[in-house]
Amino acid sequence: MKLSVKIQSWLILIALGLTWGSSFILMKKALVYFPSYQVAGMRIVIASLGMLPFLYRGLQQIPRKQYPLTFIVALLGSGATPFLITTAQTQISSALTGLLNSLTPLFTFLFGVLFFHTYFQTRRFLGVLLGLAGALTLILFSTPLGKSGNNNYAMFVVVATICYAMNANTVKKYCQNMSPTSLNAVGFLWIGPMAVLFLSTTDVVHRIQTVPHALWGVAYISILGIFGTAIANILYFRLTQITDALFASMVTYLIPIIAIFWGVLDGEPVDVTYVLGMLLILGGVYLVSKK
Repeated sequence: MKLSVKIQSWLILIALGLTWGSSFILMKKALVYFPSYQVAGMRIVIASLGMLPFLYRGLQQIPRKQYPLTFIVALLGSGATPFLITTAQTQISSALTGLLNSLTPLFTFLFGVLFFHTYFQTRRFLGVLLGLAGALTLILFSTPLGKSGNNNYAMFVVVATICYAMNANTVKKYCQNMSPTSLNAVGFLWIGPMAVLFLSTTDVVHRIQTVPHALWGVAYISILGIFGTAIANILYFRLTQITDALFASMVTYLIPIIAIFWGVLDGEPVDVTYVLGMLLILGGVYLVSKK
């Protein structure tokens, strides 16, 4: 039985929320063994290796004149952002990172209207604000934002959300007819070798060999690279194509919900504030998705 586009879109959105909502804890654990730039570099390399089986077909399906476009999409979505996010998490908390990540739908909406000729709809704008209010409610009242560090590093997350927003609009406007798997595979063809070259200038091999239990760090990064990058990107591209850039970006509002879920499993209490935040988020997503 073939699922309707609406059901597909919600299932993909939930799957992405689960995947990316769990990514911050993986990054946090990996940073115990490796510096931020190595975590980001290895994440890209592992994701690139995961996409290799699909590369040949991708090169056949995507015309050469569109190769520069695949590079732009890969650079914005998977090349720059891992470095920005992991660098930020060395100085600010995961909670604050999640809070700032919630700016993505707002930037997606604004950039869509300003640069990609997206039609302005008051209802969708209110949905973005409602979802943002829900994310703020969850984060501010569930997890302490404090972490001893330099809050100026929060700007790295803001820049990452701008990259995500530009990437989502680019995929929707210019990559609508590309296979999500091919788009991802060809994109990693460009940034994968760059990441390998970058890692070769660091002491990553020495750290793997000498840092106690460093292979655990490699395992965390491998999960992050395969599931949180390679597979998640394919789902994200598909979601953007069957809906639009704004709806796809609303996945960032689901991330705090997943964080709360992990907290419940860990024995943390849940009060009415959490329920309110979740309802606001779901209401915002509904307004954005309603035709």
